[in-house]
Amino acid sequence: MYCVQCGVRLQEGAERCPLCRTPVWNPGEVAGEASYPDQLPPHYRESSRALAIALTVISVMSIAVILIICFRLYGWLKWGGYAIGAILLFDVVAVLPLWFSHPRAELLVPADHVAVALFLLFICVQTGGNWFLSFAFPLCGISCLLVTALLFLLKYVRGGKPYILGGFLLLLGGATVLIEFFEHITFGARMFRWSLYSLGVLALGGIFLLIAGMVPSLRQSMRRYFLY
Repeated sequence: MYCVQCGVRLQEGAERCPLCRTPVWNPGEVAGEASYPDQLPPHYRESSRALAIALTVISVMSIAVILIICFRLYGWLKWGGYAIGAILLFDVVAVLPLWFSHPRAELLVPADHVAVALFLLFICVQTGGNWFLSFAFPLCGISCLLVTALLFLLKYVRGGKPYILGGFLLLLGGATVLIEFFEHITFGARMFRWSLYSLGVLALGGIFLLIAGMVPSLRQSMRRYFLY
């Protein structure tokens, strides 16, 4: 008898898998004796919503205090703009998902990247820099595309996770070269100082995962140890 989750061989009479702790399922048992809910219990959803409300109230109060202090002491925002931007960024990244009973990561991740890009744009304008369009914006765009595509494929494509993860690592390795190129044209840094190392490591990992997807025994071993 084997675990339905990770495929580990189970001893007779075992009640849970020794590796992933999944309850042992016996095909001879009456269906319906053990079932799993399709959504979180109500008290978990309520606690999540309560936490979102509390964090939002704290954020609003913090922004109000910062505005009062800055305008009373300096007559303008000064450092308050950075603090308010950081608070709003935290709200988008950490608090916004708490408002949804079923948050969709493939939609929230682009929103997070937009928030990060806007915050970096504010810093660039405030400091009089010229690095946003040639460095920060492409960096956010590359990260958004890669992470969103990864989450979308893992969620909606059945099977083939080694191929998805392997392809992601290969693309991520190529992205590091692009990032160093944007660093080169923006700040004048020398090319290929670090990107080739990351490209080599990520490419090796990606190739290994692609090979693992082609070899059934290796794929089963990875499923057993990494529980995917």
